[in-house]
Amino acid sequence: MEASKIEAWLQQRALPLWSEAGVDHESGGFVECLTLDGAPVLDVPKRFRVQARQTYVYAHAHLLGWDGPWLATAKRGFDFMCTHYWHPDGGWIFSADRDGQPSDSVREAYEQAFALNALAWYYRASGESVALDWVGRTLRFIDEQLADETNGGLRESVPDNLPRRQNPHMHLLEALLALHWATGNETYVERAGKLFELFKTRFQDQATGALGEFFAPDWEPATGEAGQLVEPGHHFEWVWLLQQYSRASGDDVSAQQTALYDFAETHGVDRTDDLALDGVLRDGSTHDDNKRLWVQTEAIKAQVVRIEQGHDAASGRLDRLLVGMFGHYLLENGAWQDHLRRDRTGFARNAPASSLYHVFLALAEVLRLRAGRGGSPYPDQAG
Repeated sequence: MEASKIEAWLQQRALPLWSEAGVDHESGGFVECLTLDGAPVLDVPKRFRVQARQTYVYAHAHLLGWDGPWLATAKRGFDFMCTHYWHPDGGWIFSADRDGQPSDSVREAYEQAFALNALAWYYRASGESVALDWVGRTLRFIDEQLADETNGGLRESVPDNLPRRQNPHMHLLEALLALHWATGNETYVERAGKLFELFKTRFQDQATGALGEFFAPDWEPATGEAGQLVEPGHHFEWVWLLQQYSRASGDDVSAQQTALYDFAETHGVDRTDDLALDGVLRDGSTHDDNKRLWVQTEAIKAQVVRIEQGHDAASGRLDRLLVGMFGHYLLENGAWQDHLRRDRTGFARNAPASSLYHVFLALAEVLRLRAGRGGSPYPDQAG
């Protein structure tokens, strides 16, 4: 697929739509979702992750030098986050009502990770030191209220909940790397190294390469079906993320990447269209054969890594994924059909704003690889 088509969809369709219809011009912040024809859905709670992810997207777009009010759009998200989502006892809450009043005050590890990622990117784009002040407050909350000194990693939330998940740790690793590249501070790489160790020793099954999702407090797999569930999309996401960690740390991650990729590619892909499935079990059997949009974006990022590593088949695989994504998910108006059945019929009624984070980063990586125009999160890869 031509880089010009990808770039045009991002710059002329997606970014304008989500900065106009995707912004709550009356109450502030970003809307939770749009209808498939691009109309805002307003009267639903606004999850924190949407504010953080959209702030990231528009900060990144600004850093790429693309024309548009992207820094001002990122600032909308940054201001709404900092005004409405910080809990009096520390930490970012899960959601707020449209006017910014708390809706769900649980403080999940997942939300803290996306806060750090957004703050890192907003700092890089704006130079506003107040973003780093918020980074410090967020890290103190994590260290004082979420860190598990006995078993390692983070507890799920305040108040605590079970099962434990690998997912918040994956995004915390992503955020720590973003902070490292934004500030040059090596302590963020040291923190990231502890998460890589947890990944190696707890999250990934050494025998099969499968990446567990749900765990008991001691990081043993959760009981019942939850402990057997794995998501191909997260396998692909870790392949890409480990590549970025290796660039920052110098650690060899090739064995872990290969095991992740082989498991997901063997058990988590529909060979009739090369699209990735939502869920399988640790034994490789299919659990959920629907196909979310974000799962395809992570498969795309994994193929970018594979191409950079010299795998001959990855270029054709990437092309097929791009054709599938533009043919079945991405809409001409800049929105998307977020969820397909196995037969590729769509069933999502709205386009969730949270998916732009996945779509934008995946396509920016393709542009960086193919045309040198997509830029990169990381200075040593700048296009």
